[in-house]
Amino acid sequence: MTINQKIEETFKALKKVLSWGVDKRVTLSLAGYYVTLDKELSESRFKEIETIIKKKAGIFSPLRSHLNPLFVATLDSGGLEPQLAVDLLLEKVEALKNSSFKINSYTYLAALLMSDEKESWAEEMERAKQLMEDMKKHHRFLTSTDDYPYAMFLGKLDGDTAVRAETMNRYYQELRKYKFYSGNELQWMSQILTYTNAEYEEDLVKRAVVIRDGLKSVKIKTSAPQYPIIGFMAALEMDEDQLNAIVTTYESLASMKLFSWYKDSALSIALGWEMRASKDAYTTAAISIATSLEMLLQAQQAMMISTIAATSVAASSSNTV
Repeated sequence: MTINQKIEETFKALKKVLSWGVDKRVTLSLAGYYVTLDKELSESRFKEIETIIKKKAGIFSPLRSHLNPLFVATLDSGGLEPQLAVDLLLEKVEALKNSSFKINSYTYLAALLMSDEKESWAEEMERAKQLMEDMKKHHRFLTSTDDYPYAMFLGKLDGDTAVRAETMNRYYQELRKYKFYSGNELQWMSQILTYTNAEYEEDLVKRAVVIRDGLKSVKIKTSAPQYPIIGFMAALEMDEDQLNAIVTTYESLASMKLFSWYKDSALSIALGWEMRASKDAYTTAAISIATSLEMLLQAQQAMMISTIAATSVAASSSNTV
């Protein structure tokens, strides 16, 4: 089955379980998430998780906000028994609260990226907090709670947090020289560029510029919402054949009627699809959520790194067999 067929099939399945008010771009992004992770959507399981969340979360909880489909899909794809999955997420959020994280949507997104082993939580939270503090030394006003998800994800990687934060700042400043615009999206991109190495790599910015200009030359949008995706392509050192394959898949998806008005959503789905066959622990990263919808931008980034975390673990496990 082609990716187009898989997206079409999964999109139809999601339409049955999502409420009528969910934006089509969100549904497309979630379809890409399931397809890229090669997960089958179970209508009964999805509905069960949704029901448990309604019972356990307060009416003003982020779990019941516009981000609800994201949380349900992520817990569904995780494979844990529904009640346990929801309870564990709420327990992680409580642990973050007790560790002085401010409670908002970003805290819940960060909780999705914590490991399921409770004995690891203390160190993960401490590393995330330290990385946030180190980042604030360079970007005091730009660094805020919307950086929680990346701080949690990157804090779990090897490397000194102070070095990583300094490297992020260097990338940020260098990218601005090449007409990448300042803001949260550029900060996220600079964070992503440290994904494979906490230390500064001289050619990484130039690689990102080449990728951006190459995408632009074939009329693929490269505005701020696409910055993190470009960052992943650069950090993972994708070669010309891989990049061309992504463009081909993007064009195939963008030609579908489903994507008529939402071509932006096709780029990260194409990226995740082309990388899913790789056997390397890093390049198996399945980056699957992309939408230009402003209110879901932060959720989009969290979903991408959540997918990377899941597929990297899977790849590491398969390599040890």
